Amino acid sequence: MAENNLHERLDDYVNDLFVHEDDALAWIKAETSRHDMPAINLKSFEGRLLQMLIYMLGARKVVEIGTLAGYSAVWIARALPAGGKLYTLEKSSKHAGVGDRVELLEGDAHDSLRKITAKGPFDLVFIDADKGGYIDYLAWAVDNLRPGGMVAAHNAFRHGAVLAPENDDDRTIQAFNAALAKDTRLESTILAVGDGMAVGIKR
Repeated sequence: MAENNLHERLDDYVNDLFVHEDDALAWIKAETSRHDMPAINLKSFEGRLLQMLIYMLGARKVVEIGTLAGYSAVWIARALPAGGKLYTLEKSSKHAGVGDRVELLEGDAHDSLRKITAKGPFDLVFIDADKGGYIDYLAWAVDNLRPGGMVAAHNAFRHGAVLAPENDDDRTIQAFNAALAKDTRLESTILAVGDGMAVGIKR
């Protein structure tokens, strides 16, 4: 319990120093609750981490698999340069003044990925969707990233359940992490931030 409390305090410390969650982002969180959508958004410091990855990559073309209410999409789109584009897959609401940089593809993610393949290669593919699809999404990402591009996946720790899986989603993420580690086309690790951000750089 004491260790969990320390992590929460450190998360708050990072938020206070480096994160600005404005009214638009707060509105998306509120809408998520009002419409009984799953409360599975990134934490704000994880959104900031995504932005830092985009800046480091110099990313201009990003694919997000799993949009929900658009919270992470706003973090991503705001980090893109002029002329940058985020292709986000799922249903979404408002994008807080970044609509010119966001293209929403509704429907089955696998179908949407096939539709945008020709727009690649991409700089970053961010996965935060149905856990059962993670391994398929990883395969697509590696095939469609530029050399030096990154695949990133949220919930790599499953709140610790990857150490002792209790259900199919836990086991799938455990298998995803193993697949990421073994893929010789990638240099990979898990960033121990929030619920774990698995990352792989394409060789």
